[in-house]
Amino acid sequence: EILIQQLFNGLTIGSVYSLVALGLTLVYGILHIPNFAHGALYMLGGYITLSMMTLYGVNYWMAMFVSIIVVGLLGVLLERFVFRLLREAPPLHDKIAAIGILLFLEAFAQFVWGADFHTMTSPYGQVVNILGLTFTLQRLLIIVSAIAVMVLLYL
Repeated sequence: EILIQQLFNGLTIGSVYSLVALGLTLVYGILHIPNFAHGALYMLGGYITLSMMTLYGVNYWMAMFVSIIVVGLLGVLLERFVFRLLREAPPLHDKIAAIGILLFLEAFAQFVWGADFHTMTSPYGQVVNILGLTFTLQRLLIIVSAIAVMVLLYL
C-alpha cells in the first residue's frame, strides 16, 4: 500500500515536471533558444498568483488567469526586446542573455517576496480515498491535466 502511494506521489511530481518540460520544448521548438529562464518565469507566475490571492483577495482561478496574462506579456517582451535582437548574434549570446534573465528574475522575486517559504490555499484540497489509498483532489487534477495537455499537443 505504501509503495503504491509513493508511486502515485512520484506520478504527481513527474506530471508537474512534464508540464514544465512541455513549455520548455515549445519555446525551444519555436525560437531555437534554450531558455534557461523558463523555470524562473514559472516561479514568477506562482508568486503573482500568490500575491493576487493573499494581498488582493482574488479567487484562485482569476489569480491564475492574471498570472498567465502577466507572465505571457513578459515572455512576449523578452522575445521582442532580448531574443529577437540576438537572432543574428553568435549562438552563445542568447544563452548568456537567458541566464542573465534567470538571475534577474530570481533576484527580483527574492527582493519582492523575500526568501521565506510561502503557501497558498487551494480550493482542491479535498481528500479522496480510492482502494485504500489517500489522494488529494489537486494531485488527481495535476495528473489528469498533464495527460490532457500532452494528448492535445500531440494531436
